[in-house]
Amino acid sequence: MVLSKAELIDIVKSLFSEDRKVSRVIVELFLAGKSRITFDEILSIARNIKRSGGAENLAVESTLVMEGWRLMLPTRTKHEGSIQWNNRLNRPIPGETYEIPTCIGFAFEYLRSQGIWSWRLAVKAYMESIKQTNQQVILDIIDEIVRKSQFRRFVSATTIHEACKRHNYSGDVDALIAELKSGGIISPCVKHSIFSRKFFEKYIENFSKSGPLYELNKALFIFELSEDLKL
Repeated sequence: MVLSKAELIDIVKSLFSEDRKVSRVIVELFLAGKSRITFDEILSIARNIKRSGGAENLAVESTLVMEGWRLMLPTRTKHEGSIQWNNRLNRPIPGETYEIPTCIGFAFEYLRSQGIWSWRLAVKAYMESIKQTNQQVILDIIDEIVRKSQFRRFVSATTIHEACKRHNYSGDVDALIAELKSGGIISPCVKHSIFSRKFFEKYIENFSKSGPLYELNKALFIFELSEDLKL
């Protein structure tokens, strides 16, 4: 079963509660099958949708929506040497480049072929692509850290290490964290780790001792993080 473009648009609109035109832009971008896209390509799609004007506004809105959900990320960064998601600089103008997180690309492939948005299928496909042999254990670890995430959005290094220990993960945990970052599953969240410690200490016991903080991909875990708190 391969879903039609119209069916995909309906699902994406429902899944992310976005405008139908924005949902169409998202679908057409993913159907192109590219890991990197330019604002010029986004604008071209928007012009095909809004022929009577307003294409640029639609293109800009689409980039903001996709970045917000972590469906797509600007390659430009605010500070050199840091590629964490909240350090990305979105400048929706001609020439700007964006990247699709690897696991999001896999998730969309399964959505198109099976009509299912599943982080498990996406992560498994990613693990196979990097020849990771502990796939089921890692899926169990990710399931646990998502369930134990703070504010349905953040997970600490301590939580990841504890989950790995609980599931008898035999590999190097720091190497696993690097793989999760590379796949677009999590991203370091230095902004909150450094500047919001007092806030987090009010709600998270022993936060200051929990190590680095990571942000979960909102789109990938849309069903699990559907009530996420905006900070």
